[in-house]
Amino acid sequence: MQTEEQTPGKDGGMTEEMSREKAEWSPQWLTIREFSHITPVNLFHKEQEEGEKQPEAEQQLTAEFRRNLHVLVRARFTLETAQENLTLRLTADDHYKLYVESGFVAEGPAPGYPDHYYYNEIPLGKMEAGEHCFGLHLYYQGLINRVYNSGDLRFAFATELMDAQDCRIPLRFCYERTDAYSGGTIGYDTQFLENFDSRKFPEGWSSAEFDDAGWKTPAAAEWADYRLYLQPTRMLCGERIKPEKVEIYEDGSIRIDVGEEVAGSLCLTAEGSAGDTVEIFCGEELDESGSVRYEMRCNCSYHEIWTLSDGCCSLEPYDYKGFRYAKLLPGKGVNICGIFVQTRHYPMEEGAEVTSSEKRLEQIFSICKNAVKYGTQEGYVDCPTREKGQYLGDAVVTAHAQVLLTGETQMLLKCIDQFAQTRAVCPGLLAVAPGGLMQEIADYSLMYPQLLALYYRYTGNAAALLPYYKTALGMIRHFAQYERADGLLVQVADKWNLVDWPENLRDEYDFALTRPVVGAGCHNVINALYLGAKKTLNGLARVLGREEPYELEKPVFAYRRAFYRKETGLLADSETSSHTSLHSNVYALYFGLLEEAEEAPVIEFLEKRGFSCGVMLSYYLLLALARRGRYESVYRLLLNDSDHGWCNMLREGATTCFEAWGKDQKWNTSLCHPWASAPVPVILEEIAGIHLSPEGGCDFAPHIPKEVDYFHASVRVRGKMYTVTKQDGEIHAAIDGIEQSKEM
Repeated sequence: MQTEEQTPGKDGGMTEEMSREKAEWSPQWLTIREFSHITPVNLFHKEQEEGEKQPEAEQQLTAEFRRNLHVLVRARFTLETAQENLTLRLTADDHYKLYVESGFVAEGPAPGYPDHYYYNEIPLGKMEAGEHCFGLHLYYQGLINRVYNSGDLRFAFATELMDAQDCRIPLRFCYERTDAYSGGTIGYDTQFLENFDSRKFPEGWSSAEFDDAGWKTPAAAEWADYRLYLQPTRMLCGERIKPEKVEIYEDGSIRIDVGEEVAGSLCLTAEGSAGDTVEIFCGEELDESGSVRYEMRCNCSYHEIWTLSDGCCSLEPYDYKGFRYAKLLPGKGVNICGIFVQTRHYPMEEGAEVTSSEKRLEQIFSICKNAVKYGTQEGYVDCPTREKGQYLGDAVVTAHAQVLLTGETQMLLKCIDQFAQTRAVCPGLLAVAPGGLMQEIADYSLMYPQLLALYYRYTGNAAALLPYYKTALGMIRHFAQYERADGLLVQVADKWNLVDWPENLRDEYDFALTRPVVGAGCHNVINALYLGAKKTLNGLARVLGREEPYELEKPVFAYRRAFYRKETGLLADSETSSHTSLHSNVYALYFGLLEEAEEAPVIEFLEKRGFSCGVMLSYYLLLALARRGRYESVYRLLLNDSDHGWCNMLREGATTCFEAWGKDQKWNTSLCHPWASAPVPVILEEIAGIHLSPEGGCDFAPHIPKEVDYFHASVRVRGKMYTVTKQDGEIHAAIDGIEQSKEM
């Protein structure tokens, strides 16, 4: 089904069609000598097919350079006179950390495909005349996973220092590999543990005074095939925070409680002798004995060893973790002098808040907000622990929450663009982007138009969506190969048919969802999503001033004929099944695939079934009920006290929302998973009733329950602050403090 426009680019890269703008920066790429003549490996292929045959990595590099490679680069330069407004253009593959005069400044870039790779522009401000140096701590992970486009043997960096007149200041580079880091992989080959040996790490390496005699000169990366674009999103930030509690025990061990789950690093200073050690255990929770559960239920084992050098030394890990608790076991004679946590996340200035006399509502909003904060890194990661990958389906929920919490749409548009780039692998799109892991989930591909609709709702910028609208049309064409005569899909076999995850939260969905090939026949959810995608694209066509691309009357009729059961008034899971799951009814209601007269029994069924589903599907359930005016049911479900709800997460000690309704409801539950953040948009838009229009207006329609005595919600979008407050029985709405209605 691939057209010439949609085939993979040269050497397996993404096609130039993915981005029509001209590449913005074409620097000289440098690398270490071992990588200068490498032939990069093509990682791109459909999940169920083998990739191109490439020279084996082992034939090109020795084992010590293929994985977990840390390289320190010094860039020296001379300023004849004091300079103001210096700017550094900088990128690296896989990752860099920048130090100027020994102080940490920034890290990046956001991961991307080689044909659409990102660079950063970093202001360095004013510098005095004289000799200066900045340092780059480069990293090549070498794993095939959801985090980086690594394992492809691309390891290089590029940088230019520009003065206020945009003239280049010459840089003199040298580098040295450090073997201070060691450890095995954790998660789904997500990251390496960092057993750090301070004796092997050159202290002060990025300062101008450091003696770099014997360091090597980098070589040109002769294979460099990147197209560079200025990173469209802001750079990562974070806070240096003190733990909420530090307890020292008689045996010398130390237990640390950060106070809430964070994404970041545990940083330490200690005094001791060379060879002394500190064992470090991190985890999201405590076990039954009160010890840190470092062998985490999410399939990460955070146990590392720090080896000290003589005197006072510091530990600041390179990679980040998701954790709340830590335990230290200092060796005899080791004195821990300092403990702090460096968090890491995409910028989230305070803009959206909820306070209420119903504290559970406030707490639920808080744990979802925290998960979105720490789950938005250089993309919308599904979790900051096991996978660290940007999944399309997860992103629909996370992006909706993140836009409302921050008022920004840059990350959403970048997400839309990166999934559009995956059409070079399959016009039907991948489930993860970017990253070297090739994974395809049909349900997620069919949710792609939801991302476009979200962007339009909060920006009103239809023109920006035109290339992605075309991508979405191509996605539909890919799935159309599985259409039968009546327009329904049968056995979409090239991608995983998910329905819901984990399997035990599918409400006994009655269809064979085997992998890699789904069962034969026609089932409900994939068709509801297919018709919903077409319906969403028809709506986007109207705002783009285009003719609606899809005739839906006949296929929607075929959908009801195949799955609607007149005797119950509900929809079944497949043509041949009489079982009616929550999943087979929620999408039909969400996308409006039923006649109005048919909706009442479906609504009643969904209200009774509640959250007989995974946490992501709750987003569609709550919004479907809200759109039918069932606000009491929405509120009741939000605060339901069963094992399937956010109140259960609170009971189990959540400070960020979980991957499942409870810790034991999935075999590898992560305790920070923003795909469970549906309460953010539901509380702000359906309970508070702050409905923002694409044109820039706001339709206030609060539905705050009578039993809630006090409620306040605020949202900052497009530079304006929208607030809704209920107090003393009255509800008031305001824009930038100007009241819109005395009583609502």
